[in-house]
Amino acid sequence: PYFVTIDMVRLGFLFPCLSKYIPKRAAEGLWAGKGIMFGHRITFSNKKTKRAWKPNVQRKEYYSEILERTVRVKLTTAAMRWVDKSGGFDSYIYHTPDSKLASKLGSALKEEMKTKVDSSAGALNPPPRATRTQKRPVWWSDEYDKKARELRSVKLDFLPRSRDVLPAPPPECRAI
Repeated sequence: PYFVTIDMVRLGFLFPCLSKYIPKRAAEGLWAGKGIMFGHRITFSNKKTKRAWKPNVQRKEYYSEILERTVRVKLTTAAMRWVDKSGGFDSYIYHTPDSKLASKLGSALKEEMKTKVDSSAGALNPPPRATRTQKRPVWWSDEYDKKARELRSVKLDFLPRSRDVLPAPPPECRAI
């Protein structure tokens, strides 16, 4: 098996055998910085066989409200999560810096969106930036908040302490 020493963790070499390669086809899609990772498959007898971890690339269509058309894109599942977090496809493309998009397709879409917004003379507004808010579960409600506040405000002074309720153990049961 693969052994990690404390010195390796301290120095930041948790996976020293892994290296990343971003192929040319990543420029034709949105990969969100993901690439092909190379390393070794290590058996119980510590034999090493070369292997690669490829990113999970999917084909998906997004509707762009600014461009008023659907855009077919190859993107990784990590990029899909970033699209959701940023508030939609238009917002992700429009507000993400080119250095993080790291693709010709993303930069071209961004330029096309910016020229369309600028040429619309105020008819189109840029998409709003997503703000990070604390997400609550679906079952959460204001009533739940009120009940939680009530329970936190209850004083438990009226309850007897455990040493007051339980009788002392007989002498033969006490620890030596």
